[in-house]
Amino acid sequence: MQSAVTGPGTSSVVAERVVESRRFRLPAVDRAMNLLELLASSRGGLTLSELSRKLSIPKSTTYYLAYTLLTRGYVQRTSSGRYSLGFRFADVASAATAGPNLNMLAKPYLRQTAARLNLTAMLAVLGGAEAVIIAKVTWARDGDGGGGVWVGRHLDLHCTAQGKALIANLPDSELDQLLTDRKLAQFTHKTILSLPALKAHLAEIRANGYSVNDEEHVLGARAVAAPVFDSWGVVIAAISVRGSTRQIPSARLRELGGEMVRAARDMSLQLSGD
Repeated sequence: MQSAVTGPGTSSVVAERVVESRRFRLPAVDRAMNLLELLASSRGGLTLSELSRKLSIPKSTTYYLAYTLLTRGYVQRTSSGRYSLGFRFADVASAATAGPNLNMLAKPYLRQTAARLNLTAMLAVLGGAEAVIIAKVTWARDGDGGGGVWVGRHLDLHCTAQGKALIANLPDSELDQLLTDRKLAQFTHKTILSLPALKAHLAEIRANGYSVNDEEHVLGARAVAAPVFDSWGVVIAAISVRGSTRQIPSARLRELGGEMVRAARDMSLQLSGD
């Protein structure tokens, strides 16, 4: 093994680098990172007082740090007042790992799907308790630009085709952990509002192989999605198409379901190398 190079000037160079490091490091950022790393190492979360004591900083400073991270989604606070890591970390992880690779893999499928079906095609991944759109191809004649759907947008899981496709194959224990403490927001009169009703609906999705959003999120808009699996059989994304009720009449839902299942299967096979 090659030994480290040392000499008369080595210690001074190291000292200069340490001084430079301290000069350009922001104390507030250091404290925020220390807080996040501390929460990451705690199983049941920590109270504000515990964070303040363990970080050796004033309670008021700890509160401002925690509150800022809370508003950004990197920290969450339970009803008992304990802080833990928030779901935003899952979004960042998805974007940093699976996102770019899946985006590159999905684009040809999305282009083909959008052109063949004359609909906006999208790919979404699970980010915490939401679906996150990571790729989109808009049909050239889609006058509304995809209906306000953009790359990076977060979608509710219980009322969107993408969200339901992403969670339909989760075991009940994981589904409970994901949604039990979250209120299922009502967007239209068709939105599913209870976890038992959602679970029954997800069972139908598993049987069909695809999910449908029939004006459950926005009146006048429909979407169809299917899950994409990795080589281990784990759902890692959902491919979907969306359009207006005029573009996607009820009679077309079954056809589009089959199209999404085929596109998702082709993507899954490419991911597994088969």
